[in-house]
Amino acid sequence: METTKNTSGKHRRDGDTYEITSSEIEHYNDLGYLVLKEVLTDYELKDLDYWFDHFISGKEIHQMNKDFCDMSQPYGTPVEEFQLVNAMCPSMYRPELANNIYFRVAQSIASQIYKAGKAEMDYEQFLAKKPSKAGAEFAMHQDLGYWPKTKNTWTATFSLALSDSNIINGCLQVIPGTNKEKELRVHLPKPYNGNEGETMNRDTSHTLVIETNKKDQPIFLPVKRGDVTIHDERIIHGSAGNSSSEWRKTYVMAFRDSETIKQERAMGYTHSHNDKLDWKEVLG
Repeated sequence: METTKNTSGKHRRDGDTYEITSSEIEHYNDLGYLVLKEVLTDYELKDLDYWFDHFISGKEIHQMNKDFCDMSQPYGTPVEEFQLVNAMCPSMYRPELANNIYFRVAQSIASQIYKAGKAEMDYEQFLAKKPSKAGAEFAMHQDLGYWPKTKNTWTATFSLALSDSNIINGCLQVIPGTNKEKELRVHLPKPYNGNEGETMNRDTSHTLVIETNKKDQPIFLPVKRGDVTIHDERIIHGSAGNSSSEWRKTYVMAFRDSETIKQERAMGYTHSHNDKLDWKEVLG
């Protein structure tokens, strides 16, 4: 699969702005993903480290309910058995995170990618893969398979590496170009029990997996601490478990069209796992 030469780095930063090139925007639009190096400095990451560890350690568990969960296992899994720790919408619970440096820089990048409207942050989450947890994996999926149907689906999902991410600890995998497929793949609940017409029960589960294709050729996107990957809403992606002795830590932030976010909120959808919705009606 053809890729662009990666010349990104700290020389692209000027305050809250990180400049990207027209060829990178073209690459993102054509293949569905982008990798940017040295987006944040280690000094900037240290404040985010504090809040990441605060949430992942369960300090806000008393108020988060399903927003503090294991993304690799069903709701109700005991905290001590978590493998892929997830804290949804952290700035909703701790406003100290609002308008942080990551948000400001990511906003500048999203606004460069998206010219058809106004890009705004839709949601964020902290993700941590525990050491030596082969089950801390995300099944291959398309983000759009999880979300309400809106007229404009444009999305740029940023994943900031708070620790180095590689094949051993379960870095992001993508299948370039699948964002151009006309139809979404069929998404099934995980685990799938083989029942015809089975859909995800969002009261008990939160994980989907796509039907695979023999022609699918995923590539790995290893990154260093401070680097960012960006992917769109239709590209097929996922990640394996963590076979290393260290945590893999990621701060995810998704940007969407401002009108799309308004439509979501009108439905009562905030990306919180605590949303109370009629999913059959919302998903269509």
